[in-house]
Amino acid sequence: MSKPSEHSACISRCKVPVPAELGSVGLCVSHFTWSVEEKCAEMHRQIALGKATAERRAEVATYIGECALLLARVTSHRCLSDDLKRRILCTFLSLMNLRENLDRATGQAPHLGAPSSALAPTPAVVPDWFNESYEPTLVQHMRTSDGEAN
Repeated sequence: MSKPSEHSACISRCKVPVPAELGSVGLCVSHFTWSVEEKCAEMHRQIALGKATAERRAEVATYIGECALLLARVTSHRCLSDDLKRRILCTFLSLMNLRENLDRATGQAPHLGAPSSALAPTPAVVPDWFNESYEPTLVQHMRTSDGEAN
């Protein structure tokens, strides 16, 4: 039996170790992201064709949350290559799109949360110099000293 600090191999012919965060699924980061994206595409088709029951939609929602949590855990403790970062971000996007599709199918609006008052739009403050009728004091002084009328 291997030590807890050692990682097992992913799948046959894959030499990349399985990180501890993905030990429950037994896949390396690349194979995990590929697997999630494949399942997202399959679930998206089920939902779009109206073949997903209410029970299945609940399973999909749980799957989305679990996968997002696993991905977040993987990224929080590792130095990842740019390629793996790209793969992980694409997988997060697939999960987000699936969630949006699921919400649309159930007739729910996407949950964005209530905006805080700090993020509420505020009226624009326009400085005096922006107004067409405004003339700076120095220009007014120069015009009056040259004999021009205000």
